[in-house]
Amino acid sequence: MDIEAYLERIGYRGSRTPSVQTLRDMQLVHLLTVPFENLSIHAGEPIVLEDDALFEKIVARRRGGFCYELNGLFAALLRALGFNVSMLSARVANGNGDFTP
Repeated sequence: MDIEAYLERIGYRGSRTPSVQTLRDMQLVHLLTVPFENLSIHAGEPIVLEDDALFEKIVARRRGGFCYELNGLFAALLRALGFNVSMLSARVANGNGDFTP
């Protein structure tokens, strides 16, 4: 991963030391600069969740992505910077409390 290119993409110029404050700062600029979007799904493009493919899409091509793409690449960045990262899954409950697939 090209850490410099990723940080340039999100406009981050702060500390790189793994800390709660660094995580907060990086997460904020990431949320403000990389849009949630699902255009690839609607365009019938393949969804590849490998780090290299995500980097190409989000950093090199300056696109956004959906949750798995954005969180996956952000996790890879954090790991590359020395953060201990655990990926967790979640689901959304509908109006009657049932969970969607």
